[in-house]
Amino acid sequence: MAPRKATRTIYKPKVGEVVRDRAHKGAEGTYMGTQGGMAYLRPRGGGQEWETYPNEIEALPDGPELITVMRPSSPRCAPERIEP
Repeated sequence: MAPRKATRTIYKPKVGEVVRDRAHKGAEGTYMGTQGGMAYLRPRGGGQEWETYPNEIEALPDGPELITVMRPSSPRCAPERIEP
């Protein structure tokens, strides 16, 4: 019988939690969400998001750190003016 490989539990962070991305040399980023099977992280100070596999995310060793994530509202447009 072949030895069993250890399986890694996928860590599921909260939106706004700072996590470590093992796939990108241990880069730390703010978790923004998961879409299409990929997790999206953003640098702590802001900037362009990057994507990674959810199984490559891990919690920070010192415990969770949360950053407020502000999402812009949907674009609004003025109602069309109806001429009499």
